[in-house]
Amino acid sequence: MSILTQIWALAGYILPFLFVLSLVVFFHELGHFLIGRWCGVMVDTFSLGFGPELFGFNDRHGTHWRVAAFPLGGYVKFHGDANGASTRMKPPSRRCRPASAR
Repeated sequence: MSILTQIWALAGYILPFLFVLSLVVFFHELGHFLIGRWCGVMVDTFSLGFGPELFGFNDRHGTHWRVAAFPLGGYVKFHGDANGASTRMKPPSRRCRPASAR
């Protein structure tokens, strides 16, 4: 078996895995995005993947949608969320408070 045949066979496993992983990550991050928008939080960036940006665009709400070079994850960056701990900076909107606090 030649080396090219082995590489081609390995790509037959890796590429479908990366495609399915990208779909799972996209819908997971889309959940963060939709709940954040529903609670009135502005979203700065929606990224599928990490590393350098391959392509992206800005929507009418000011969110930068991007696809990055390494498709092993993703993130949603909310406006004003500069630290990794995501500590609360202001009280949440009425809609996102627990029912007992409304």
